[in-house]
Amino acid sequence: MSSRNIGKIISIGIKGIIAEVYDNMGNYINTLDGVRFVGEVGSYVSIYDIGRTIIAEVTGVDEKTSVANQALVKPNSSRQIYLSLLGEIINGIFYFGVSKMPLIFSEIHIISEKDLKTMLEVGNEEEDIPEMEGNTRALLLPIGESVIFPDYAVRINIDRFFGFHFAVFGNTGAGKSNTIAKILQIIFEKKDFSAKGAKFVIIDSNGEYCKAFSELGNRNDKISVKSFLCDCEKECNMLQIPVWALSADDWAVLLHASERTQIPILKRAIDIAKIFYGSEEGNTSVKNHILASTVLGIINSSDSSPSKADKLTAIITTFKTTEINLDVQVSTLSGSTLKLRELIKVDFGKMKDQESLIKYLEKFIDSDLVNSLSTSRIVPYDMKQFVDAVEFATLYEGSVSSQRIQEYTATLLTRLQSVQDGIQGSILTKTQFTTIDEYINNILGENQIVDIDISCLDDASAEVVTKVLAKLLLDYLKKREPKADMPINFIIEEAHRFVRNESSYGAVGYNIFERIAKEGRKFGLLLGISSQRPSELSKTEVSQSSNFIIHRVQNPDDLQYISRMVPYVNQGIIERLTYLQTGNALVFGSAINLPTLTRFEEANPATDSQNAKISEKWYIG
Repeated sequence: MSSRNIGKIISIGIKGIIAEVYDNMGNYINTLDGVRFVGEVGSYVSIYDIGRTIIAEVTGVDEKTSVANQALVKPNSSRQIYLSLLGEIINGIFYFGVSKMPLIFSEIHIISEKDLKTMLEVGNEEEDIPEMEGNTRALLLPIGESVIFPDYAVRINIDRFFGFHFAVFGNTGAGKSNTIAKILQIIFEKKDFSAKGAKFVIIDSNGEYCKAFSELGNRNDKISVKSFLCDCEKECNMLQIPVWALSADDWAVLLHASERTQIPILKRAIDIAKIFYGSEEGNTSVKNHILASTVLGIINSSDSSPSKADKLTAIITTFKTTEINLDVQVSTLSGSTLKLRELIKVDFGKMKDQESLIKYLEKFIDSDLVNSLSTSRIVPYDMKQFVDAVEFATLYEGSVSSQRIQEYTATLLTRLQSVQDGIQGSILTKTQFTTIDEYINNILGENQIVDIDISCLDDASAEVVTKVLAKLLLDYLKKREPKADMPINFIIEEAHRFVRNESSYGAVGYNIFERIAKEGRKFGLLLGISSQRPSELSKTEVSQSSNFIIHRVQNPDDLQYISRMVPYVNQGIIERLTYLQTGNALVFGSAINLPTLTRFEEANPATDSQNAKISEKWYIG
């Protein structure tokens, strides 16, 4: 019996594989690699077979008691350990899964350091760069240490982890934010041939990361971090979102718009804003058609003449054309010529000559132009102009469909005005940029980490900011050549607030995060989601994630969801998730050979997410 031989297989069946530990075995043995515990749950054993070494994980330990028939003989007991087969080593290479079961009575051994490295290592840590002698490029990232084997550093393959979507799950306080912060700090520790090309955009839902990344630039002068705040009371790097980049779906979320009556108004308002605020002159006939239809609708409405005159003055002042403006000369039915402002002037309770105005406007109506109202081109406009466009769209839709449209959109306009007057109005602006490329280039700059603190926003505003930024980044990367030449890792904290499992996709007919989950990788936009409620996340996004870091999870719904949605997970792993210590997590996926229980060190500086010190705050004398 070798120094590593601790027992033999006694059962192979539907209940799994059971091995019996030899009677003379204590709780630990001395091996050439050091002291190793016998039958420790979560540890590994090896089973030698012809041409291969089978690797198994100890998933449970039990006592087997046997009572002799002779009188006055004490009962004997031995240990049984339950094994889960993980993979096999053939010709020095570890393969996940086994080709065939081991034989009964095969001996089991404490795994050797050599086999452990073969099983857990994922390649060379660095590679030499031929054209730059003396420099190396990192291939593996040491993220923590093994809980079962304290001397072993857990490493992930950088390409296979950050080149795909990943997810971090765990209860509040289990260490998710610390894990993400620590991993990013480790990435930028390398000073020779630094990770200057990395791009991390973090949606910081709780304002936790600014402190954690504050020292990166001092420790490595090749690394730059930029933080944006969504707080109008703090002037430093106030986040601004181009209001012209918002879709009808974004506005629907922000304004809680109803799908049947209010979302069509928002879509029309965006079209009107693009038509009237654009610099192209070719839209004159379309502008005149919209304006004439709206004015005629107001004239034919049941409003009083003074009310009509006020509306007409406001609309024609804001959305005028060369042919339709307050100072244009209009030939009247009596043969004279008057300015349009004189025709709508109220005299003795009636407009002066609305018949002449109607006749003048009817020549601009062209029903064939209806299909020309929608346009995909980008036209910058500010928040005030969009508000005006919504009011105009309401009047236009009332002129071509139902006068009651104004009743249906009254609450929409009230909410929109509230958005304009609140903090969202400071964030949603025209900006100094005229294209999405200019805007994204300014956000990213030469920075490796862009931290966007949305902690002061309400849920609806935070969702819009997150979705719009994600959509702009995807559109930006889609146009770059060659494809995926500037990968961006888009990390979302509290992802269950935004990446939800929704059956309704809103006005535009798709969920931006699901689109990124399906298409983002080939363009270089990689999602990283962190959540304490994985069961509320989009199934599409979770299923597309290739790597997982799971801290303590205790909610039964979340555990069941993880067991269904996450690959590489068995019941033993699920049960283990309920009692993990803070800072410990199971790491598994394509970037590591097999699930590994990992201890993460505390980030330095730490994230701003520590628990409140209740006793210290209570007992103050």
